[in-house]
Order: sequence, then C-alpha cells, then structure tokens
Amino acid sequence: MSDAEIQRDLAQLRAEVAALSSARRESGSTSTGAEPTRQSSEAPAAAPASVGTVESGAEEAEQSQLDELLELLEAEIKDLPTITCLIVFSLGILMGRFLR
Repeated sequence: MSDAEIQRDLAQLRAEVAALSSARRESGSTSTGAEPTRQSSEAPAAAPASVGTVESGAEEAEQSQLDELLELLEAEIKDLPTITCLIVFSLGILMGRFLR
C-alpha cells in the first residue's frame, strides 16, 4: 500500500469513528445518571491520532453494543415465567439426548 492509500484509509476510519461517537453521544443524551458525564469525558479520545486509537475506539463501541444487548436479554429473561423456561429447557435437553 502506498502512503496515499494509507492516509485515505485512515481518514475514512476517523470519519467512521467520529460518526459512531456522535451517535453514541446522542443516544447517551437520552439516558440518565452518570452515563452522559462519563461519555463527555471520553469525547476527546474519539479523535484518533493513530491506528491503535481507532482500534480501541472500535473495541469500545463493540463492548457498549454487547453490554446493551446483554441488558436487553436480561430484561427479556426476567419477564419470562420461570416454570415455562425450565420446562422448555428440560425438553431441549431431552430432545438433544434423543437425537444423538
């Protein structure tokens, strides 16, 4: 890769990180508590100076998405009746053993 291609890729990655950061700040403004203040302290880190910073920003974005998914899943599981879940789980185990 030439220097021009690397610079173009870096610029594109920086633009993507900036877009993700702004989307994260917008979604954070709707939440309450310590989230908005924590995100505002992370805002200077959103302007990457190197490839390593871009990678850590992407990892943070993936981690926040994973955390959000786990929270939604936990809320969904809490809403389900316990007995029904145990019956379905037990049936799944039995079916798995019979299909072997």
